[in-house]
Amino acid sequence: MEPVSLLKKLVSINSVFGSESEMGEFLEGQLKKLGFSTRRIEIAPGRFNVIGERGSRGKPILLYGHMDTVPPYGEWKGGKPFALREEGDRLSGLGVFDMKAGVAAILCACEQKTDRRLRVVFGVDEENDSEGSHAVAAAGLFDGVEAVLSTEIATGITECRGPREITLGRRGRCVIEVNVPGRSAHGANAARGVNAITEAARLALELEKLNGRLGKHQLLPPPTLFVRRIAGESTSLSVPDAAVLELDIHLVVPQTPKSMLNDINMFIDGLYATSKFSEMNGRKVEARLKERKVPYLAPYATPESNAQVQLLSGIVKEKFGEAHYAYGASVADDNVLAAHAPTFSIGPMGGGEHSCNEWTSKESYLQLVEIVKKFVLKL
Repeated sequence: MEPVSLLKKLVSINSVFGSESEMGEFLEGQLKKLGFSTRRIEIAPGRFNVIGERGSRGKPILLYGHMDTVPPYGEWKGGKPFALREEGDRLSGLGVFDMKAGVAAILCACEQKTDRRLRVVFGVDEENDSEGSHAVAAAGLFDGVEAVLSTEIATGITECRGPREITLGRRGRCVIEVNVPGRSAHGANAARGVNAITEAARLALELEKLNGRLGKHQLLPPPTLFVRRIAGESTSLSVPDAAVLELDIHLVVPQTPKSMLNDINMFIDGLYATSKFSEMNGRKVEARLKERKVPYLAPYATPESNAQVQLLSGIVKEKFGEAHYAYGASVADDNVLAAHAPTFSIGPMGGGEHSCNEWTSKESYLQLVEIVKKFVLKL
């Protein structure tokens, strides 16, 4: 299909996470037309990743994109988030930037005739917990891959340069839950107790002071945290004796969720070493990783010297006379991929992702298509 017509088709398909089946069926059909053998890896009824294989020369090069989007937030122009709008150089619609333009670029590149072994994965659930890419990893389909080219956007970068820029790393992420005990007392005599909600709020302020002191990496943005939730209540006229707060934390290499948890617990222990919480009927302030179905995403950084990175860089330089390297501030399915093979990404210019103002530059999208096509041909 002609690139803009293909993108229009992809935007027209509702693939909000949890409802990706129509998109999966369309993409699978397109891959079959291009000579790929395909299979599905399901994570729930009607929710499946699409995998395509073609070629026989060399170790597999994996092309990756996620098919899901966030829900349509806000007031979309004309009330039509699933209709591609073209206004000058701007193409607007739900998922057009994050990341249906990237998915379309992969399909266009797969039209190239080459005997190089290609593996294409279109994943589900990236906008939720990356359950789809974890399922593909568990099936072993990221193992033995020479390199991964993702067409994901560079999340959290101040200046989006589009396909002039290659993302070589991203911060990781985890959520830590902190249980804060108090001591109950009658509300008429609140001073006799310890209000766990008040204590959790005080602790939250202390924890946010850790920003700038959590570590650093030569290339990745520094690690950061913010308090995303405080919860607690009294169900009677009593001082609350329990509260919980949650920390959302971005990590850098070589940090892991477990190492960050250890650091947070050490900080909390230091705060309360001589406080009333050191002995509270055997209870103390304690942090733990918040449970979730899939593992948290580790940070990564791919070396500039990687042969496939250099191949892509050369193509970008041919097109623009320069190539930039970037390091994403937040996570993507790329973090899952990078645990198995050298991973790098390139996407279009755009903005407004996760909002009713989502757009991508038509010119940069067509440039991305051209670059990914050349990359496939030169492998």
